[in-house]
Amino acid sequence: TGVQTCALPILAWIEPKSRVIKIGVPNPLEGARVEELQVNEGDIVKKGQVLGILSTYKKNEATMKIAEANLSLAKANLEKVKSGTKASDILSQKQVVQSLKATEVALVRDFERTESLFQDHLVSKSEYDRVKAHRDSSVSQRKSAEATLSSLVNVRPDDIDIAKANVDIAQAQVSAAKADLETSMLVAPIDGTILTIYCRNSESIGNDGALDIANLDTLDAVAEVYESDILRVKKGQKAEVMIAETGDTFTGIVRDVGRQIKRNSVTNPDSSQILETRIAEVRIELDKSQKDVLGHLIHKKVRAKIFP
Repeated sequence: TGVQTCALPILAWIEPKSRVIKIGVPNPLEGARVEELQVNEGDIVKKGQVLGILSTYKKNEATMKIAEANLSLAKANLEKVKSGTKASDILSQKQVVQSLKATEVALVRDFERTESLFQDHLVSKSEYDRVKAHRDSSVSQRKSAEATLSSLVNVRPDDIDIAKANVDIAQAQVSAAKADLETSMLVAPIDGTILTIYCRNSESIGNDGALDIANLDTLDAVAEVYESDILRVKKGQKAEVMIAETGDTFTGIVRDVGRQIKRNSVTNPDSSQILETRIAEVRIELDKSQKDVLGHLIHKKVRAKIFP
């Protein structure tokens, strides 16, 4: 028995080249349900199209808006730090410094006069201490005002680095919020057809997900070839697929030969039991002229022949 003689038909099943993709497989931590389903079975959709909205959408949308607002605030603060303080604030602080300098000059002169009188024993020690305290206080105030002016005029590199880091953090929060928002939508990963819908509006998503999608433009017959015959199968060989119940046959070409030997998964239609054999999967690309018929038979069990 071998592939070349086709004495024993090969068990196979119909499957899209794209495979059947499950959308909205549930996350146990979320427990989401379908809020609004926007497609029906049989609808043709485009990659990136929103197919439905989940119950977590509104919460994640609000989080996204907050993250975007924080990013805008962080960016505005960075620009403010880069540009420094407003000219009016700097001018006002310069006037404060000038006023304190004038006051300091007057108090220094008063102290010098009082100090001279104190040395001549013409003023008391308490008066001398009072005038000295006023002078020292004035000097401290002037120095503090000058330091403030310097900080307004000169932007420290550390301040810019901190502001940039805050922007990076806010950007990361936006990215995380965007990712969460995307998980709140059912989005088509490919151009394809909605095959099966498992849950409708207000229903929780079960283990089967929300819906199945596949691209039906190219259909395969996935044949299970015995491991003893697999070396005889090559890409490009002609093949034939037959539906046992009707006898209808469809032609195809071997497109891909499996690289892994494993136990078979298709049951024998004659006995309804899985044969204990080791096989390799061979994908036979079927004639596209029959895709309208075969597109309604996804996962249908068939028999396949591969010709030498």
